[in-house]
Amino acid sequence: MCSFRPGGPQPGSHLNYSPWCVPTVINGVKCVVVNRALRDAEPMAWDFCLNFAKDNALQVAEACLVPDAPLVLEARRK
Repeated sequence: MCSFRPGGPQPGSHLNYSPWCVPTVINGVKCVVVNRALRDAEPMAWDFCLNFAKDNALQVAEACLVPDAPLVLEARRK
């Protein structure tokens, strides 16, 4: 999916991942997060991702990812 990128590749970047398919690590597990928006925008690309996972016996899970809360450090006043 790295070659399928809405808006085309970005100048100066040798690796261009689609914003809809992002490789990441969650709780120490390497995975690819596929955004559901891909299903509506490009149904064939969505089917490709699901079939790739099935053909390679990969686990598939539907999930909602919530970004980590920013770390807030409070300065103690003297």
